[in-house]
Amino acid sequence: MLFGNDKQVISASRRTDIPAFHADWFIDRVRHGYCKVANPYNPAQAREVSLRSADVAAIVFWTRRAEPLRRYLDELDGRGFNYYFLYTITGCPAGMEPGLPDKQRCVEDFLELSARTGPEKVIWRYDPVIMSTDLDHDYHVEKFSGLAEQLAAGTNSVVITFLKMYPHIAEAMRKAGVFQPVRRERELLAKAIGDAAARQGLTVRGCGERESFPGQGISKCIDEKLLGRLFGLELSSAKDRGQPPECRCIRSIDIGAYGSCLHGCVYCYASRNFDRARLRYGRNARGREML
Repeated sequence: MLFGNDKQVISASRRTDIPAFHADWFIDRVRHGYCKVANPYNPAQAREVSLRSADVAAIVFWTRRAEPLRRYLDELDGRGFNYYFLYTITGCPAGMEPGLPDKQRCVEDFLELSARTGPEKVIWRYDPVIMSTDLDHDYHVEKFSGLAEQLAAGTNSVVITFLKMYPHIAEAMRKAGVFQPVRRERELLAKAIGDAAARQGLTVRGCGERESFPGQGISKCIDEKLLGRLFGLELSSAKDRGQPPECRCIRSIDIGAYGSCLHGCVYCYASRNFDRARLRYGRNARGREML
């Protein structure tokens, strides 16, 4: 479905890591020219979404591991798709992200992706920032600085957000000693991160209205200005009303399904039962209209 007569922006995806776990499904649906997306509140309802390049202004990939999708980028280019990546690498310890490769392998994957697409099409997300007795101000400054030094060759900008304490993760986070920092703590850490980013030539932004950095204004992860610079697109700046109030992203269509990511992050908002996600992933998704 299109927004009036406009081409649509495809978000792939806030619901799951399509590049990491569903790259084969995605390219299969591109070859068929469409996918179906279930209503998360009523899975029996599904909408058909065009994946024809003639109908798609751009694809925004959200990922923590792009390697499985990289082999299909030549095909996406050949079909005339525009795309960029929002690539998350956090400072969290491995125990909080048990399904991810080690950090150095993530860094290598990030840089390999950037070498293929160009650094302007790979945006780093240091997201979320989780604070506890162990994961304090100094911890994050050290982790962020080390990552920034490595990733600066592969990107021009970084987005940071502090953890949002969703109800279904709140108890587990409290048991792990995680707390919501007060405003002054957030401001001090944001400034220190901003200074570390600047030393590497990176622009640092907050996500929507949740975080702000002096002189940066309100940030959008799916941004009509960025899409205009990268691809010469003229898109509406209207906010996506389907996203939370603090989000300033423009309208897009999220494809994929909640509960189908296997990274196992303890702070995940999109998957609540990873055993069920593994069963879902074990099915052969190729040929399926929706995940």
